[in-house]
Amino acid sequence: MAENPAPEPPALTWRLAVSAVTTAEDAQVRSRLVTGAVIGFLLGYYAMHNQWLQAGWVLFCTAWLMLLTEGRRSLLEGWRRDPWMQGAATWLGLGLARSSVIESPGMTLESFTLGWAGMLLMMVMISLLWQAAKHPRAPSWMGLSVVLSAVLTASTSMIIFYGLKEDAHIGVPLKNWFIYGGWNTVCTGMTFGFAAVWAAWEWRESAKGSASWKKASWLIASVLLNIATLLTLSRGALLALTAAHLVWFLPQGWRAAWRPVILFAGCVAIFQLAAPVVSYLAAKEVAADLGVEAEVVHSRIQDFGVIPPNPALRLLERGDNGRFAIYAGALSSMTTWRDWLLGKGLWSANDAWSCGLWWNPEHLHSVYLDSLVRGGVLSLLGLLFLTGWGLVRAWRLAVEGEALWLVLAVFGLVGMVFDGDSLCTMLSVPRFEMLLFWTPLVIASARHGAAFANAPKALFGR
Repeated sequence: MAENPAPEPPALTWRLAVSAVTTAEDAQVRSRLVTGAVIGFLLGYYAMHNQWLQAGWVLFCTAWLMLLTEGRRSLLEGWRRDPWMQGAATWLGLGLARSSVIESPGMTLESFTLGWAGMLLMMVMISLLWQAAKHPRAPSWMGLSVVLSAVLTASTSMIIFYGLKEDAHIGVPLKNWFIYGGWNTVCTGMTFGFAAVWAAWEWRESAKGSASWKKASWLIASVLLNIATLLTLSRGALLALTAAHLVWFLPQGWRAAWRPVILFAGCVAIFQLAAPVVSYLAAKEVAADLGVEAEVVHSRIQDFGVIPPNPALRLLERGDNGRFAIYAGALSSMTTWRDWLLGKGLWSANDAWSCGLWWNPEHLHSVYLDSLVRGGVLSLLGLLFLTGWGLVRAWRLAVEGEALWLVLAVFGLVGMVFDGDSLCTMLSVPRFEMLLFWTPLVIASARHGAAFANAPKALFGR
């Protein structure tokens, strides 16, 4: 007969019990810190005055996380376990090495320091997003954070810019008042459009059996955010919204897509039909301020920066806002084989390509062109490979019924064809690259890994 094992010494038993409690508490606190960091990061694009507040929040949560027993280890989990994340780390690391070792024209100590800080901060945030995305309810609580903050900031911005400001006029292109006191209309449109897509997804999901008040809430949010995006008059945001709604058809057909598509088309139609009335009222307000006849203002309405009577026609007639001049200047600055192969470096001065322009555009207004100019053909090919791999993962989730990440990724990828700066920093001029590119693809990769953990491995399916 086997002898009973000797009981653990009382001191050891006590230490093991305390260790178990500490580990459980550590995991709970770690989960809350990751969640808090992600929510603060998402709120930063709608309600934080500048990127330094957003960066400070992420750093605060990360510093606290690293004090925990498993905190530092958890920050590396995504990079260790997820092949797509390893591909992203390789692409980012090669860009970092090229820019740090090989000469970059016009690079300063300040740009070097901010470049390193921005990339490291971004990689930390990518890791936190990956961890948070594994939770089954991640789409719901992240979506609530994005949509609620976007609805509050959009509605408040309308009230301020159309009624409360001293120079308020109905019909002026909408800006997000909470960012810099009036964020660029393009950036405002991109971020509100991103939230509009998420709200449409939540509305569609709520139609599967949620309470009536929840369906109505998501519907109102979706309508408001679509209209807010249209009020920015941003062609890039409208193009991105159109592409996102079209791709909704692909994974599961009309039955899964008709609700958000009809809703978006209805918002566009309402905006187009209401534009003549809004333009007329805007002309009257401007004329009253200037002391001239309303007809004079109305005949030259585009000169006064308000919504035209026919927004669709105006979108087609508008020029390129100097983008093609930027692109021509950027490509003409690529004068050596090293420029084309390895680029000019992530932190090279804009003077390398902007000196021949009649204004300083600050960035290249296309993340793809920026990748080519800063990292050469090798960087652009790496970006396209990484993007394609991420879209395949998002597609597999979409086929299984979770199309949100595919739709959001397409919104961002299309929107940044003619807008955006670097994908290698969280501290860019436009700021929104991390939200539009990395957020949907990182979340899709994390959720793909959890959903297909036991599926056969393949080059893109991994």
